[in-house]
Amino acid sequence: MELIKVSESDRTKRIPNVKFEIRKMDGALVETVTTDSTGRVHVDVDAGDYYAVEIEAGKGFKIDETPQYFTVRDSECTTLTVTNKALSGIQIHKIDSVTKKGIYGVTFLLYDSTNTPVGQYTSDNQGYVYIEGITTAGRYYLKELANEGYLVDTQMKTVYVKPGEVTLVEWENTAITGQIQITKTSEDYNSMNGWPAGTPIPGTVFEIYDKANNLVDTIRSDKNGLASSRPLPLGRYKVVESQSAEFYGLDKTPIEAEIEFSGQIVRLAMTNKALYTNVSINKRGYAQVMPGQAIRYDFSGIANNSTTALSSFYWRDTLPAALRLDKIVTGTYNVQGNYKIVYKTNLSGETYRVIADNLSTSRNSVVAASPAALGLASGEYVTEVMFTFGVVPSNFRQVESPQLHCNVVSWLKGGAQFVNQADVGGVHNEQWIMATDRWVTTVYKPVKPSKPLPRTGY
Repeated sequence: MELIKVSESDRTKRIPNVKFEIRKMDGALVETVTTDSTGRVHVDVDAGDYYAVEIEAGKGFKIDETPQYFTVRDSECTTLTVTNKALSGIQIHKIDSVTKKGIYGVTFLLYDSTNTPVGQYTSDNQGYVYIEGITTAGRYYLKELANEGYLVDTQMKTVYVKPGEVTLVEWENTAITGQIQITKTSEDYNSMNGWPAGTPIPGTVFEIYDKANNLVDTIRSDKNGLASSRPLPLGRYKVVESQSAEFYGLDKTPIEAEIEFSGQIVRLAMTNKALYTNVSINKRGYAQVMPGQAIRYDFSGIANNSTTALSSFYWRDTLPAALRLDKIVTGTYNVQGNYKIVYKTNLSGETYRVIADNLSTSRNSVVAASPAALGLASGEYVTEVMFTFGVVPSNFRQVESPQLHCNVVSWLKGGAQFVNQADVGGVHNEQWIMATDRWVTTVYKPVKPSKPLPRTGY
């Protein structure tokens, strides 16, 4: 897509150095872009629906944080033209003298040339103050009133304003700092790594947000379980765990912290519960069959035995060439929800087809799955059946047993064996947790006696 930024009053005037975030409709950040000297920027994205949000305005223009929605189609360039209103007055940018980031909540008084107060203003999340509607040219004065966590700059600043023009004032402040330290320990015994309760946990990641909900620091616990922030200005902060250590559950409960005086170290103690991940599945079938006979497989113990939820949860059965699927008995599960059943054939490659969708976990359904019911081509047969559930909670498990009903092909010879394998899995922390089970069936082969049996009866 092509994004063009123009002046609201004169659309032929392009605006450079405007920064946007391009996001998907679910809010996921795709890319951060800035318009060039011609007020344009090109972004390569997949087809779909998006929106752009302005996060930094061009010099002399007011930031417009209204989301701008657009749709990108395959092999087409979508053009999005966005306007900005030119400021007429004063634009203040209050920033940290070290990080150069904007400071939220700073209050200013504006005086005219006669030292008469004109208005009171407060900086926004990015540290900006916009004073519009000044039409009288001349000299003005700015005075800083309050600046929590920073040394207040008591010196009056002189500003010269021309009608229709914007005067930019960049104003730095030196922070009065303290620090946040977090100690992370194990809440209980961890059977996965053998650590007892109270053991320091390394590798836990925390995000620290200021009162304007801006991310100000990201820290990680060391081998002693200690995570320390950089020097932070006085004020209130929110600490959120963003990544747990291996074998521990993630605790996203926000913790409040306040730095009240210079040099203060705010110490927080936090624990994590041990995490156990495990899934299971069992399958049973006939030990021996005749060619052309019907065969049934029973599944039990299908479960997420973990102490945490798993995403992309599924269970699957892989059918050998010796079998032809006839019908599926879905079974029931202990958590209310919906799932779908998909399958592959010997001719479908890696592509899954849907047998049934929006099935209820509380209802035991019978689904016809013969080649005729599925509309398969001549010589085509099902090789894989998979139940997909999405996200399942801890202790999710099957209640009534699912079944697969099949028919054995007639061309098998006595003594032959075929293997049927089932597996189950789910994802935690981008890693698959899986288990398998298999069943071997033998084709019956009559045994000829070494000599004729004796004659009996009358």
